[in-house]
Amino acid sequence: MKYLLIFFSSTDVSIECEKKKYSYSFNTANSTYKDWLALMDKLKHDFQSIKGGVIFLSESEYQPSVIKTKDNKFIELASIFTESLNHPFIYSTKTSLDNYLELEKQLEHKENELTWSIEYSGLPSGKDEYCQESLLTVGNGYIGLRGTLPEMTISNDYYPATYIAGLYNQAESQIEDHNVINEDFVNAPNGQYITLQIDGEEAIHPSNVKTLSCQRHLNLKTGVMSSEWTVETAKGKQIRIQSYKFTNMESMSYYCIQYQFTPLNFSGEIKIITKLEGNTYNSGVERYRSLNPHHYHVLACESSKQRAHILAKTNQSQINIGIASIISGDFFSPQDIVCNLTESVVEQSIVVMAKQDEVYTLEKSVAIATSTAYPDSWQDVVNWQHPSVQSQLTQSQQAWNTLWDSADIVVKGDLMTQKLLRLHTYHLLSSASPYSNEKNQLDVSVTARGLHGEAYRGHIFWDEIFIFPFYIMHFPKTARQLLCYRYLRLDAARAAAKAEGWQGAMFPWQSGHDGSEQTQVLHLNPLSGQWDPDYSCRQRHVSLAIAYNVWLYWRNTHDHAFMEDYGLELLKEIAEFWISMCQWDEKDQRFHISGVMGPDEFHEKYPDAEDGGLKDNAYTNLMVAWLFNEMIDFYHNNHFTTRLKKLGFNQSKLNQIQQIKTHIAITLDHNEIIEQFAGYFELEDLDWDSYRQKYDNIYRMDRILRKENKSADDFKVAKQADTLMLFNNLDKKTVKSLIESLGYPLSDKFAQKNLHYYLERTSHGSTLSRIVHAYLAEQISLHDLSWTLYKDALYSDYNDIQGGTTAEGIHTGVMAATLNTTIMAYAGVDIRHCTLKVNPSLPKKWDRLNFKLTHKNIVYHLDITHEKVSVVSDRSSNIYINNNNYSLDKNIIFSLNYNKGK
Repeated sequence: MKYLLIFFSSTDVSIECEKKKYSYSFNTANSTYKDWLALMDKLKHDFQSIKGGVIFLSESEYQPSVIKTKDNKFIELASIFTESLNHPFIYSTKTSLDNYLELEKQLEHKENELTWSIEYSGLPSGKDEYCQESLLTVGNGYIGLRGTLPEMTISNDYYPATYIAGLYNQAESQIEDHNVINEDFVNAPNGQYITLQIDGEEAIHPSNVKTLSCQRHLNLKTGVMSSEWTVETAKGKQIRIQSYKFTNMESMSYYCIQYQFTPLNFSGEIKIITKLEGNTYNSGVERYRSLNPHHYHVLACESSKQRAHILAKTNQSQINIGIASIISGDFFSPQDIVCNLTESVVEQSIVVMAKQDEVYTLEKSVAIATSTAYPDSWQDVVNWQHPSVQSQLTQSQQAWNTLWDSADIVVKGDLMTQKLLRLHTYHLLSSASPYSNEKNQLDVSVTARGLHGEAYRGHIFWDEIFIFPFYIMHFPKTARQLLCYRYLRLDAARAAAKAEGWQGAMFPWQSGHDGSEQTQVLHLNPLSGQWDPDYSCRQRHVSLAIAYNVWLYWRNTHDHAFMEDYGLELLKEIAEFWISMCQWDEKDQRFHISGVMGPDEFHEKYPDAEDGGLKDNAYTNLMVAWLFNEMIDFYHNNHFTTRLKKLGFNQSKLNQIQQIKTHIAITLDHNEIIEQFAGYFELEDLDWDSYRQKYDNIYRMDRILRKENKSADDFKVAKQADTLMLFNNLDKKTVKSLIESLGYPLSDKFAQKNLHYYLERTSHGSTLSRIVHAYLAEQISLHDLSWTLYKDALYSDYNDIQGGTTAEGIHTGVMAATLNTTIMAYAGVDIRHCTLKVNPSLPKKWDRLNFKLTHKNIVYHLDITHEKVSVVSDRSSNIYINNNNYSLDKNIIFSLNYNKGK
């Protein structure tokens, strides 16, 4: 085994590997973050087959394991080596290493630990801190708590926030001469605040103490965030503060905090202060801060010794909120608690004469209820019983174990991929889970930023098309409940269609509380400072995403009751909307759809046009053709014909869609490139190289072009996959069949031609973009390209590759899409057919891939290597592996050897 033994001095880094010594000039004390990345790149190049290593810390002089760089970044040595070299590194204070067998065991243990956690050292501020808070969020599908320290308060540097699924409110703002009404995901009353006052000094806050060390750790397996913060006050008093925070996954309305403090160099009076804060406001997204941030008002604010509560109500949506807490500890009794009330804050404090080196513990259990989840009993939260924090922790951990048993994807041979896949799974389950959405039947869906931040104002978008396959494969009953969010807003979608002169149901691009369109008509460009028209509500393809999710759910569950009660009505109303949108043109004998935007989003209208919208977006038109094909199949399904007829989907409608689906307009050029929309080929090509040289970040080319008094509407430039999204939803064979049914014969190379054409013209302004391209690249055997794009998507939130967007909340769409691509592209599992299909194509770096999924109420456990596929199903079933049909016996391992070289 190859291991690196690493020694730091003030001027260099010395490395020993297989008894050979290497030296790299490196000034640790005067380094920048880029210097560290450059060093890591050298080591990756020089040591390509290592299995981990040891970083030696000197005992004779103080050598920190955490380095603060000149540009104020924190480098935790073991972490940067581990993450850069993709193998575990540990610390040692010995000067040499004798027992390599023991080292191997230690590294194996460390790797397992690392793949189940994320950890941050040091205490940054601003966007770096906001980003860490998003990724350290604890949640259970109902409550989301950002990963702050208990002492933090809202500022530009820190953002403690509490989000409750479905908690929305509209507010009016006057911005210059614009009157703006926006619906926001409300930052709810906060119960997390705890701090200390030492000998009458100012209450401890990151801004008024010296941080000696700070570690924050999120255990993905248990959903517990822990922190250890050692500080020194202005008077030289040193104290260590440890906290543990979790939302109860089993019982969705509770969260708990354990807070411990230890005086290190003094004994004296310490006052511990904890609050329920009803004066929180929305401030998590910098560009929204000019908008009205106040969304609720306090109705009641009370306390009695250990107990405290606040009752509140949102100003416009009239959603009631109740938050109640109980505190306990090992250094006080209820009689020691002093309560102080204001109109919006409950403060409880205890004074203790603390002794040096003794540990003091306070525990706080908080319960939250909203009238959306508890319509008749939300106010009863003030009387709820609070199980002990330890019993709640045990309860929550057991629930997490159950979830992980169904959803964990195990990758062998790639530490960081394993870590990030678990991070993504964790955040999806924090955003929606069977224990909240299914068990309590919450009327919510998964927002574009989870329960983690306020970007996109916490709204629900077409991101569901990327998110729902995760739930359909692992928690189909939860997927059912999430689909009901759309059904319950069907009347709003019907009203929206009618208001625009269309039939059926027109679902909003941005949906929140009641299903009305919440997209702004104007938005502020942060680069130019100008207000620009916002046409993004014309992304009518959101309804096609809803139809696709209904179809995919049906294909995987055969849930007849759902289709009878909800699914068929959704499909019928969406189909009728698109029937009315399709306009016949006698000249070219084609149906056309006008006034829409595609997934690209950069193209909102034609150059110099006054009105928004485009004609014949290929993704939209072909997905309409796909939907109409499926509607015909549903109509001819004996189980559903009667129900569809009762809903008004009759032979006349059937005749219409049969005509439209083979005559809808698209354009292909001589090289089989599908024109993104009518007129796209006439746009200018962009000088990509010059923009890459001029700007560090070209993801948002639309904003860059506006800053230069240009428009993305004039250029062949895309934010993300548009036409290529077809290959995310449908397999190549289906896409080819759809296009050929319109009279366009295609070669077998058409998908590859389209991938290269559009990839060259895409800025990847959405984190979703790369993963869509990665999936298509794998389908057409461009394995290296697929892996590069997949890896970028996998790291997109963890490394915040967009330079600050993760600070505003994680991207649930891309996190789900990486999980789906792992299973669908690399395991080669196709869940879109009546019989499960498996066609593996593991990346070179992986040794093994292991996971479970549910298909048609059968749980499959798959174990895949480069040579063998093994499958166990909990019921007798059939399965296709590499296009051959095999029978599976219940609970009997079926193994098949294969060899698919890359």
